[in-house]
Amino acid sequence: MNSEKTLPLQIKDIAAKSENLSDFGLLLREWNHTLTRGDVSSRPAIARAIKEAPRILSEQFPEGNIADAYLAAYAEWIADKAGISRPPWTCDPRRSLEVPWFADNARASLIVLTPASFRHRNVFTIPEEVVHLRRGRPRVSSSQKKAKARARDRRYRQRVKEWIQKGRTADSLTAPQNTAH
Repeated sequence: MNSEKTLPLQIKDIAAKSENLSDFGLLLREWNHTLTRGDVSSRPAIARAIKEAPRILSEQFPEGNIADAYLAAYAEWIADKAGISRPPWTCDPRRSLEVPWFADNARASLIVLTPASFRHRNVFTIPEEVVHLRRGRPRVSSSQKKAKARARDRRYRQRVKEWIQKGRTADSLTAPQNTAH
C-alpha cells in the first residue's frame, strides 16, 4: 500500500492508492469509515464522494477486475440508497465481471441477499451500510464552530461598544446642566 497516511475521501482515492486486492480491501474499509464517521451525511456530500471515476484497476494488478466491478457496484448502490443519480462511470462495461465472484462460501445466501447493483456485475457480497442521511444542518467541525463563536463574540462586543457610545452621548445631551445661581 502507498506510504501516504491520508484516508481516502472519495471513491477514486481507493483506486489511486490500491496496489493489490488486499490494499483495495483495507482502503475500502477506511473509506467506509470516512463515510460513516466523517462529514458525509447529506446527498451533495455523498454525490461528491462518488462523482469522479476511479482508475481502472484491472490494468494495475491481477485481481483488479474484481475491484473495478466492486467499486462500480458500490457507487451505484450508494447512489440508489441516497436517492441521487448514479455516476456515469458506473456504466463502463470494464467494471463488470464475466465470472461470478463470491465474498465467502455462503453462496446460496449471497445469491439471495446481494443487492441488484452488485448482482448484475457478478459480484456477490453484502455491502456495508454507509448511507446515513441526517436531517437539518450538516455536521460542522469543532474548528468551524470555534471560528463562528469568535466572530459572533466580536459582533456582540462591537454592538456593546456602539450602545455604550450612544448612551454616553445621549446622557450628555439630556442630563441637566448644573448652573450656579
